[in-house]
Amino acid sequence: MKLGLGSITSLLDSFGNPQEDFPSVLIAGTNGKGSVTTYVTSILRSAGYRVGTFYSPHLFRINERIRIDGEEIAGSVLDGMIGELRERYHAAPFTFFEGITAAAILYFKRQKVDFAVFEVGLGGRLDATRLVNAIVTVITGISHDHGEHLGRTRSAILKEKLGIVRAGVPLVANLKGMRLVRQAEEYCEKNGNLFIDVRKGVSRKVKKIGADSIDFSLVTPGRDYGIISSSMTGRVQMENAVTAVRVAEILGGKIRGLGKKAVKLGISKGVFAGRFQILPGTPRVILDVSHNEDALVSASETLVRISPPDKNVMIFGVMARKELGRFPFKAVSCARDIILVPLKGKGSATGQDLLGRFAGAGRGQARITLARGMHDAVRKARRILGPEDTLLIFGSHLCVEEAVGPVGRFLL
Repeated sequence: MKLGLGSITSLLDSFGNPQEDFPSVLIAGTNGKGSVTTYVTSILRSAGYRVGTFYSPHLFRINERIRIDGEEIAGSVLDGMIGELRERYHAAPFTFFEGITAAAILYFKRQKVDFAVFEVGLGGRLDATRLVNAIVTVITGISHDHGEHLGRTRSAILKEKLGIVRAGVPLVANLKGMRLVRQAEEYCEKNGNLFIDVRKGVSRKVKKIGADSIDFSLVTPGRDYGIISSSMTGRVQMENAVTAVRVAEILGGKIRGLGKKAVKLGISKGVFAGRFQILPGTPRVILDVSHNEDALVSASETLVRISPPDKNVMIFGVMARKELGRFPFKAVSCARDIILVPLKGKGSATGQDLLGRFAGAGRGQARITLARGMHDAVRKARRILGPEDTLLIFGSHLCVEEAVGPVGRFLL
C-alpha cells in the first residue's frame, strides 16, 4: 500500500484534471460510508439527476466500484480506460486504487454526470479520492480500524479523515462523543468550513425494525420528515440514513429538487449488497461485510432484533489484523452456534487465532466450533439449521465473497 497524492495528481493532470469538471460529494468514515454513499446517490437520483458513484472496495467484481445511475461500468469500457491510463504509467506511476479512481473520474466526465458521489478508500488526507471537486464532504463515524496506517486512537483516525475537507466546503459529520465533535468543529473553524453535526438538534426514533427494513421518525432543525423507511435494516442504518438526509439538506441549498419527497424516496430505494443482506429462501441467510469492532457489534445487535439467540447460527471469518474488542463477548450472547472459519485470502486469521479470540468470551452460551474452510463451515451450518433458524455470515468482504458459492448451493 502506498499513501500519498503525488502520483494521482500527476496522472489526473495529464488528462487535464477531469475531476474538476463535475461536482462531487466525498464520503469518508470507519463504518457506514458505503451505505451513506448509496443513500446520497439514491436521493440525488430521486430528484432527477444523473449520478456517478464510486465505491471502495468491491465485493465480487471490480466493475461494482464504478456506476452511473446504479449501472456498473461495462467490462470493455473499463478495460479501455485502464489501457489509456497504462499509457501514462511511466510518466506517472500509479497504484491499483489510484488507477481505478482515475478511471471512475474519466468515465464520469465522459458520460456527463450531473453529480458524483465518492466513497473514500482509506483514511482521507492521502486518499486518491481527495482530489475530486467536492461541494460537500462527509465523515460517517470513527472507530478503530487500520491502526497501522491511520493511528491507534479515535482522535488520530479523525485527524486523518478530516484531511478530505477542502477550503470553504461544508463538512457533515456523525460523530459519537463530544471530544470528537469538538475536534472536528475546531478544525472547521480554523479552516473556514461550515460544520454540520448530524446529531445536533435532531430527533430520530425507531418505529419498527424488520428483517429487511427499518422505519423511523425524523425531525431535523430544518424539516419534519415524519416516518422514513429504509430497505437496509438495523439501528446503524438509521444513523447512516440520517447522515445522508443532513447531506441532502446541505445540497438542497445549492441545487434544486432535494425536497422532502425526493429525500424519503431516495432513502427507501437505497440498497447496497452485503449490508445485512437477506437472501431468498429458507432458512434465512444473511450476508454482512462488517469487519471491525463497532460494525460487528451492530450486526449482532440487529440479528437479535429480528431473530432470538436460540434460533441463530453465525459463520465468522476475519482478517488477522482486525481488533475485535468486545465483539466476541457480544456474539456469544446472540447465537446458539458460532462457526469460526479461516479464510483463503492473504492476511486472514488462522483457526487457532480465531479460537484464541473467542476463548473466555462466555461459558454456557454459544457453542463454538472451528471449520476447515468456508465449504466446511456451510456444511456444518446446514446440519444444525432448522427451517425457522437464521444464519449470519460476516466478518469481512472476503468472508462474504467466499460464502456466496457454497451458500448458493446450500439454498438450492
